[in-house]
Amino acid sequence: MTDRTDDLMKRLTSTDSTAELDAFLAEIRNKYPGELHTYLNAILKEKGLSPADAQKKSGIDRTYIYQILDGRKNPGRDKIVAIALACEMTLAECQRALEIAQAGILYPKNRRDCLMIYAINKKMSIMDLNSLLEEYELPPLD
Repeated sequence: MTDRTDDLMKRLTSTDSTAELDAFLAEIRNKYPGELHTYLNAILKEKGLSPADAQKKSGIDRTYIYQILDGRKNPGRDKIVAIALACEMTLAECQRALEIAQAGILYPKNRRDCLMIYAINKKMSIMDLNSLLEEYELPPLD
């Protein structure tokens, strides 16, 4: 069972010592991966996909995606969305990946983000999303 964010915040803000803080940090490190590559590899494993599968479906350069998955590269927002589509992530999984990467979550008041949200929910391919973006005269995924 996962902890609610506000419960975690209450525990954190009531922490009085560095020993309590160390224990809290150790607990969340094990429960909530704070590194994008750890999260993405867990998603791949959960979905039964190999890095090669993610690379082929995402269209991301082979070397670059392996560098992302081993933590040597930090991808931008479009690459994370491409990986999310390739892995058929849920919107919540994609938003979490964007949060971990500090790349900004998809925002429903932004037209381009709306199309990406739609594509993720409909399990569209990268090519289909890029066609949709083109149709609305918006830039394709990088």
